[in-house]
Amino acid sequence: MLTPYQMSSVIIAGPINVQEPIIKELHSMKILHIVEHSKNDLADIGKPLESANRLSDLLVRVRALASALGVKKEGTQFELKKGMTEIESITKKLGEELNKNLEEFKAIEEKLSKNQAVKGELEILDGMNIPLEHFTAYNSLAYFMGYIKSKYQPTIRQELQKLTKNFMLFDSLTKKGSFVVLFVDSKFKEQIAGLLQHKGFSPINFQYISNLRGTASSNSKKIEEEISRLQKRNEEIKKNMEKLSQSHGGFLIASEEFLKIQLEKAEAPLMFAATQNSFLIKGWIPADDLSKAINRLNKAGRNKIFVNFEPAKKHDKVPVKLKNPKIVKPFEFFLDLYSTPGYSEIDPTFFVFLTFPILFGIMLGDIGYGILSGIIFLFLKIKMPKAKNFFSILMLASFAAVLFGFFFGEFFGYEIYHPIISREHDIMSLLYLTVAVGVIHVNIGLVLGFINEMKSHGFMHALYAKASWIVLEAGIALLALSYLKIILISPIVGAAFLGLSILMLLKGEGIKGIIELPGIFTNILSYARLMAIGLSSVILAVIINETAGEFFHKGGFMILLGVFILIIGHAINLMLGLLGSFLHSLRLHYIEFFSKFFHGGAKKYQPFGAK
Repeated sequence: MLTPYQMSSVIIAGPINVQEPIIKELHSMKILHIVEHSKNDLADIGKPLESANRLSDLLVRVRALASALGVKKEGTQFELKKGMTEIESITKKLGEELNKNLEEFKAIEEKLSKNQAVKGELEILDGMNIPLEHFTAYNSLAYFMGYIKSKYQPTIRQELQKLTKNFMLFDSLTKKGSFVVLFVDSKFKEQIAGLLQHKGFSPINFQYISNLRGTASSNSKKIEEEISRLQKRNEEIKKNMEKLSQSHGGFLIASEEFLKIQLEKAEAPLMFAATQNSFLIKGWIPADDLSKAINRLNKAGRNKIFVNFEPAKKHDKVPVKLKNPKIVKPFEFFLDLYSTPGYSEIDPTFFVFLTFPILFGIMLGDIGYGILSGIIFLFLKIKMPKAKNFFSILMLASFAAVLFGFFFGEFFGYEIYHPIISREHDIMSLLYLTVAVGVIHVNIGLVLGFINEMKSHGFMHALYAKASWIVLEAGIALLALSYLKIILISPIVGAAFLGLSILMLLKGEGIKGIIELPGIFTNILSYARLMAIGLSSVILAVIINETAGEFFHKGGFMILLGVFILIIGHAINLMLGLLGSFLHSLRLHYIEFFSKFFHGGAKKYQPFGAK
């Protein structure tokens, strides 16, 4: 539990004609962590199996179809019966049908876009009874279409009459101004243009209605009918695609999973060393599984392969497979966020399992909040199975909050009985408790650091580098107790411990250790945040309760307002409490606790075929 699984280094070599069955067997066993080969003078990198290109192309096609159809990877239980043959056949037919629908959909969208533009131009002319075929090129006539400022509309006709009697003016008021259509003798074109420019004229060139005949209103009806027909057809196409998604979604998801597995096997030789006639695989297998694995590989390779194995050596870069019981395993989540412990290091997961809920519980520390948060996290765990480990952690932390709620006697901020420690009134006792927790937690880290250093560099180095901090703490404690006359002992004893610890630190960590002397005490005092976060939560809860209580005393409608304050106030306080308790518990582990012993940086064990 405190150390990872023992690993063995394995080399598998054999002729190229048994490479594929060996790959299949390794993928099936899911126990070999492959060490990727780098090209060198002795051996090249292996070539993928012949099926790799075909698999890759087919996987791209399947993913494209799934994306186009909007297939969701949820709750599908489709079983492939004929593998590649079935996938190629169905995806070809499905692709043809989908492309047909998509091409028609695209063509309709283009038509709709054009018709909407035509409709927009017709709406401008809708109030004018002018045949559209009149908007064409003339030898003796000129025409203008556009907007003038509305204030000039009443006088425009009179001013035109001053220039010529031969004109036809059509106008209508719109949101953009006064829209005018003016036909004049071409001899007066320039004069009329100047007049219109003076009136703030903004010309419009219609691009889409030049080929239409009849009035704008009659054409608008036809266009609207055409738009309606096209939209209806688009809806039919969308429904066809939805049916395709529903009927083939499970097949596409199953096909993608199948192809990913097959492609992983086909591309596996890219991680091997290879010559023209042989292959070589290097990796790691848990020592407990080694014997069984060798038997299965020999059988798959028809006894033509060579397997060499040896236990992991001290300086090997060993992939780490953590070894924790089921109840502790969810807490590996915190190691995944931080770093994987080294192969020779103590795995801190068990200690995080013990202490994270305690720190969280001290801060939240309320029966009501603990029960409510536990129910919320249970619901989320059921609804979000992919995050079940995370919510399992929070459920255990909520249980710890309930236990500390009994210790503090709190239920949604109310002290329901005389507690062991009152967070609201007995602040100094709470401070002593949190500092004591800090002393214990930090020193557990130092003990683990001592064990790690002893395993890596020997007993004496561990004594100087880690035990020196414990001697330092003992010296400070003896000095304080003797000066406060709590114990009858000379301060010289404490000073001797203090001096000894400094000498040990110089020997173990050099000047760096001396520079970091204050760090041990700031780390311990950092645990006072357990008091601060918890105190802020309980004070806010008390304020919410007292405020709501004042409304209850007023009666009537105010009672409902008081209930509203209670619900919203405690909901906000619970969210703040959960966030603060989680983040600060995590911080105390990552910074104050892990810094005493944890190095990490190892590669996580990832067996071939277990993706």
